[in-house]
Amino acid sequence: MKLAVNFSRPAADLLQSGQINFDLFKTIDGPEMVSEASEILPVYVHFGLYCGNGHGANFDWPVIEEYLARTKTDFVNLHIVAPPELDPCDQSQVEKTLDRIVEEVRTVCDHFGADRVITENIPLPLNGKKYLRPVALPTFFQRLAAETGCGMLLDLAHAAITAKTLQTDPRSFFSEFPIRRLREIHVTGLGMHEGEIHDHMEMIDRDWNLFEYAIDRIKMGEWHAPDIVAFEYGGTGTPYLWRSEPRVLLEQVPRLKEMIYQHDNSRHTSG
Repeated sequence: MKLAVNFSRPAADLLQSGQINFDLFKTIDGPEMVSEASEILPVYVHFGLYCGNGHGANFDWPVIEEYLARTKTDFVNLHIVAPPELDPCDQSQVEKTLDRIVEEVRTVCDHFGADRVITENIPLPLNGKKYLRPVALPTFFQRLAAETGCGMLLDLAHAAITAKTLQTDPRSFFSEFPIRRLREIHVTGLGMHEGEIHDHMEMIDRDWNLFEYAIDRIKMGEWHAPDIVAFEYGGTGTPYLWRSEPRVLLEQVPRLKEMIYQHDNSRHTSG
């Protein structure tokens, strides 16, 4: 497993000064960020591609292919969403929407090959956005994996938010996703900001415990070992001005790296 960290100026400065170390920068699909980050460390691109928002899989295929060729990006990631007008109580409407999303994901799989496509779970907040419920549940990702052959990008923070909304234990909830098809994990802290729960925050004990649970499942062979674990703390632009602290990166990147290293080392020595 490789450790990736969201590209940010503080992360770049700490890396270049030798105060932290990791394998990859995670960037958006923006040429300026990719170019800047690539001068420092290999990068992989997290694409802003959405299936289920009513626009279909009308993606700029040549642009995606160029990023795949230029960077260390192994997978085309898809965010699974639903149109705001979806009524989760209208079963007929829900079924048509889910069928359409399956076809959109299949289109991407047909283009790149199913082994190169991963789908990411979204958070289901406690208040509002009830239209997201049908596409936030593990059963739909099991269906996507079974019917299209795609892999899973499990965002632990997103899943923890959804589990809280559903009033269920996040640990057992994690394992309901198609973790045998796991290719990437996103990890970050959760915290309150302006009255709402947010991810991309500093990790606290609760968040570390959930990540440790995931690592333990991988060690035990219950989950497929992902290619990448991405720490999503920090970033660029206004939304990240208050959550890109060097202190957090200094404390938490080495801890994540050690946990991942211990897994890989134990797997090597046991083989």
